[in-house]
Amino acid sequence: MSGFTRIEPQATPMFSMLKKGAAPKASYSEWCVDDLSSPVLTTVEEGNDVTTYANPGENRARIGNHLERQDRSWQVSDLEMLVEDAAVPNQVAEAKAKKLLELRRDIAATIGSDQGNQVGGGGGGAAKTRGLGEWVKATAQTNNPVATAYLTPAASINTTAAASFAESDVNGVLESIYAVTGDLGNFKLYAGTSLKKEFSDFSRTGSSNGVYRQNEDAAKNKVTKNVLVYEGDFGSIDVVTDLFLARDGSAASQGMRGYLLDPSLVEVAFADGPSHYDQEDLGGGPRGFYKAWYMTRVKNPRGLGKFAATA
Repeated sequence: MSGFTRIEPQATPMFSMLKKGAAPKASYSEWCVDDLSSPVLTTVEEGNDVTTYANPGENRARIGNHLERQDRSWQVSDLEMLVEDAAVPNQVAEAKAKKLLELRRDIAATIGSDQGNQVGGGGGGAAKTRGLGEWVKATAQTNNPVATAYLTPAASINTTAAASFAESDVNGVLESIYAVTGDLGNFKLYAGTSLKKEFSDFSRTGSSNGVYRQNEDAAKNKVTKNVLVYEGDFGSIDVVTDLFLARDGSAASQGMRGYLLDPSLVEVAFADGPSHYDQEDLGGGPRGFYKAWYMTRVKNPRGLGKFAATA
């Protein structure tokens, strides 16, 4: 026997592509958000002195997140170290590689989840970092809530079921984000498999938008039906399929989940790791573990969008 074959999802696109931010220096880290006042059309008559003054920082708010620790441990038995295994020539190296991959998947699933943040210790259990599903939310979170003025607008979160999903749903989210940012952005959409198919299956058969036709060269014996870039009225989207979204939800929720991100607004920040620690062999065989302390850092949730259908 030579080697073995493992069939499991290994790619973690969103985790891999998100910016890695500066290491947090506290178990709970905060940063500031701010806005601009609405434009006014008020005129000032000549000769008038200025008698009222505005505090430019009156609407500033602080938002933050907790660090979370995740581990993956391994052990190779004393017997495994003594005998030859044609499939695994180096048991320790294989154990380390496998557990590091599993930890990356754990982190990716946490980032893409609806997990709320939680302070650790004091009998309350382990600390938890806030997943993107809780960051991109139109209502206040339970713990350390984002100030109301900086929550994601409800129009930037779409919950239309797959059976009714249309381009207007995508443009509605983009329009809402544009109304907040004023920027025709280039977004990344990390999408579950069902949502990805919806982008590729836009039929444009409604009476209001006509019919979309695509011609294929029959000589190539190939049909192309794969949307990787979507350009709408209010921005463009790079569509990336990801299998580690809403893992704490139903299969339908996982398939239709999507995070529409401005890459400049979202980071993953590691205080430690993923780092490996060897532990003493007490007779049963070599052992060790990987550990990571990290948090998600969303600089301002107002500029993000989400697709969150449950069917």
